[in-house]
Amino acid sequence: MIWTRHVLHKIEWGMLTTKGKQLAKKYPIQLLAAAAFFLLMYAIYVVISLRFFIQAGESEPAALYLQLMKMTLLLLGAGIVLSRNKLKHQEYQFYFLNSAIQSVPFVLCVYFFPMLFCFLMVGLLFLPIVLGLLISGVTPSLYWITVVCMTCCVLALLALASWMVMRIAVSHFVSKTKEHLLLQTLGFAVLNLLVFLLLQKAMEMIRVWPLIYLIFLVTLLSAGWLWLKGLAASYVHQMFLQLKTEVKSFSYKKIRTQSSFLTQLRQELVYFSRSAVFKEQGILFLFLVCLTAGLPFVFTPVETGWLYAFIVQYALKEILIMLPLMIGREYHMNQRAIFMLNTSKSAYLLSRILFYYAINLLAYFVFIGLVSMMIGIESEGHGLASLSILLITAMAACTGFIVKISEFNKLFVIVMMIAVFSFIDMLLLKWLSSDVYLLATAYLLGSLAFFICIYAVMLKRPVLR
Repeated sequence: MIWTRHVLHKIEWGMLTTKGKQLAKKYPIQLLAAAAFFLLMYAIYVVISLRFFIQAGESEPAALYLQLMKMTLLLLGAGIVLSRNKLKHQEYQFYFLNSAIQSVPFVLCVYFFPMLFCFLMVGLLFLPIVLGLLISGVTPSLYWITVVCMTCCVLALLALASWMVMRIAVSHFVSKTKEHLLLQTLGFAVLNLLVFLLLQKAMEMIRVWPLIYLIFLVTLLSAGWLWLKGLAASYVHQMFLQLKTEVKSFSYKKIRTQSSFLTQLRQELVYFSRSAVFKEQGILFLFLVCLTAGLPFVFTPVETGWLYAFIVQYALKEILIMLPLMIGREYHMNQRAIFMLNTSKSAYLLSRILFYYAINLLAYFVFIGLVSMMIGIESEGHGLASLSILLITAMAACTGFIVKISEFNKLFVIVMMIAVFSFIDMLLLKWLSSDVYLLATAYLLGSLAFFICIYAVMLKRPVLR
């Protein structure tokens, strides 16, 4: 327990507080504005959700419990995948190799805060439902509170153990040094689906034998703990083995052309194809396609339309924002290498903006095309949507230059950008929707403003000429 507290206090909490203090010193006004905006958006979400819940009148505990399990598994899965490389940080390696801490508490400490953040998000999402139940005069019983708490612990242990077993299996049968993120994530999703189906089937015992279901959860909790305990040492060993991954050779002469613009474009293509961000967003894109395709089998046509609009407005925007956000991150990380290229501002910036704009357009139109073929939902206004995507791309690229993106603040930046852009888009549509040409002009002028901001302020000599 001493070593566990030491990891949580000295490493995990120390890194969080240090990053928080640095951000508070650099961007105090921006953080206060972001916090105020987040609270405003969340208040709006609570009011809308509360009104919808009261009107719908859905207060069946079993149905709400099933939705809680779905959302918890989704968020836990996303949190584990996004924080998969934490063990590769030098602080964790040094501490594990120079202390008497065991593998099990070490792994639990490393994933403690990502999982805590996921549970916090679940709590914020389901807070309107709890308020709706209390307003309706329905007080959750002690039994349901116990079941929910135990289910959260069971899902956390089983999700982490599922990810560990997939990583070990891929390392053992495919490659010990390469990650193979897509294969691991697909296997991880299948195991999580099996866990959900098992719990969904076992839920039938609640109405007949509620105490037996509680015993079943205790059994699953014990099994998850034993599973995790048996995998921890091998998992840490495989993670340390992957630190020896060889970097692919790269020759700048092979992509150099007479045109500086084409040279930069080809260089960005190589960087993009080898980036972990490309793999992560590709997995998210496939997940969104599968999720949207399955909506008609679970929800009514009206609910399917609402959920599809939500996916396009928020989930798909994460991909459209995340990719161009990496332009600024790459610039901050590789300024010395960029200086050695001796290229101009226009060639460097324009090639990357157009490249990620093309990728975003491709992602958007492939998504709506696949959805149209699978479930028959047609979309309109593709011209305005293309200009809106241009504004997203330029705005995300500008944000990447202004804020130094890291693993710590990446999720926060993306959430805030989705909220800010949705708010700006809502205002533009409200004020200018009557005149399509004026709305298109606003999108173009906004994109141009962000481009000029990057070109004139962010890109400086002598890095670029």
